[in-house]
Amino acid sequence: MTNTSIPGNYFSPRFYVKSDPATGLLSTRQGDRLVAVPDFLLRSIHRALQSEAGQAGTLALYTFGFSWGGSFYDHIRGEIESYRGTTIMATNVVEFFATMRQLWTVHGMGNLTLDFSHRQHGLIVVTTENSVLTVGSEIGLKSGNLPWHHLQAGFIAAWFSRWAGKDIRACATDWSDPPEISSTETPDASSNETYTRFILGLTSKMQQVEPWVKQGLRTTEILEKLTANS
Repeated sequence: MTNTSIPGNYFSPRFYVKSDPATGLLSTRQGDRLVAVPDFLLRSIHRALQSEAGQAGTLALYTFGFSWGGSFYDHIRGEIESYRGTTIMATNVVEFFATMRQLWTVHGMGNLTLDFSHRQHGLIVVTTENSVLTVGSEIGLKSGNLPWHHLQAGFIAAWFSRWAGKDIRACATDWSDPPEISSTETPDASSNETYTRFILGLTSKMQQVEPWVKQGLRTTEILEKLTANS
């Protein structure tokens, strides 16, 4: 007999997240421990980097995000392949990215939208909404700089680098205004609707994007420049 059943949503919160009432601990359906990271910790990391390294703190955030995202991909890939009985590379692309969106949501990284309309130029546009990885980005607004979305950019870049087997870089090119929160303030739930948009491409192609962002260009204008030069 052949098993022709179609696997369901592996990352459905109802089945993926398990809780132990006796200890208060959370784990995945595979038994791996889950950790709830408080907003205060994420903001403290950003503040410490800004205080110690200034604008160079963005490089540290991107590097950490890339390392974290790569490790996360490798771990999750094993779970997905075991569940579906096939390798990720053998999985239908549409199905794989549907799984990716489910994964992003259950881990608190927000709603994920993928735009492949510029794929012929080697570019992908990724938008996240209400992602926990935007917490702390407001620290970049100090001294008139841009929000620091580098932690999330590194994380996303690592995921696509692992999947494509190429050196992919991500850069935030659009975002909602992050709330400026002091160390004594509590975020207002009504102000938590946030989005961040990233352009992804080969590192050699993306090197010119960040200077354009600093000049005030945003996603549409940057895509026009990138596609005109390719």
